[in-house]
Amino acid sequence: MSTVHEKTRKRFPRITSAAFEHPSDRIALEAVKKIPVLDKVFRKFLELGVERIMRIQLMGQAIHVTPKQCHKIYKLFKESADILDMHEPDLFLISQPYPNAFTFGVDRPFIALHSSLVDLLTEEELMAVMAHELGHVKAGHVLYRSIAYFLAHIASRMLGLGGIASLGLAAALFEWSRKSELTADRAELLVVQDVDVCMRLNMKLAGGSKTVYEQIDAQEFLKQAERYEDLDHNTLNKMYKFMQELWLDHPLPIFRAKEIKAWSESKQFKEIMAGRYPTEEPGLDIRNCPHCGAKVSPSFFFCPDCGKNARM
Repeated sequence: MSTVHEKTRKRFPRITSAAFEHPSDRIALEAVKKIPVLDKVFRKFLELGVERIMRIQLMGQAIHVTPKQCHKIYKLFKESADILDMHEPDLFLISQPYPNAFTFGVDRPFIALHSSLVDLLTEEELMAVMAHELGHVKAGHVLYRSIAYFLAHIASRMLGLGGIASLGLAAALFEWSRKSELTADRAELLVVQDVDVCMRLNMKLAGGSKTVYEQIDAQEFLKQAERYEDLDHNTLNKMYKFMQELWLDHPLPIFRAKEIKAWSESKQFKEIMAGRYPTEEPGLDIRNCPHCGAKVSPSFFFCPDCGKNARM
């Protein structure tokens, strides 16, 4: 992780995730909520205590990032949470050879960073990754993302779901998961407040090499996204693209780069940066978290501020 000069960033007091939610995210999530078996999967998910097991594993095998442990990373993490006006969840650093980060959990969500990701990125880029994961928490994603993760690794064997049903459920969850990443990407941009950082991050994750990074051009990367879309002129190409993307839980890096670049130039982003944004979601059913008192959308199972169950 290389060091960059510290700079003052804008804060967004009492911002709600509705301010930066990608429209495709909400549409896809509404489709997921209509799946009849999802509640059963969720109940079983909680009964199995997968969140508790993973937390125990991380506490024993990873580094828990705190003000006194990996303090530079923690400082970036805390600043990211402050910008989004939320409490930071637990953060862990895992020894892994491939760059990645993930958020997991329902009652007490936590974020994990792979060590190779930290080695690959600058401090600003690492901050962008942590802001992205915080965006998932702020937007109330972690419940369904945890279920998607659970299904992909365990459900088909442990729950005895039929092949067609489990595949259909997983496909719907992965479709929403890809859309939810676009919302989290927007939270990332709101924190780092520099679209070039987001572009560099996507290029590094696509290429995976610091050695050749200076030879990579952002504009050419965006042109590559256009060339990928142009492949749709052929029906066979469209089928291959569909099969390639069907089981991905993240959108393709070129698509994410194009989306975040477009949003950085949008009126919505400029309004937020000017301090004009919704501070709570509309509707009469907004309620207070029983633990911290924060405003919580009726669609959220847990509080996006403290991370605890909001439906007690």
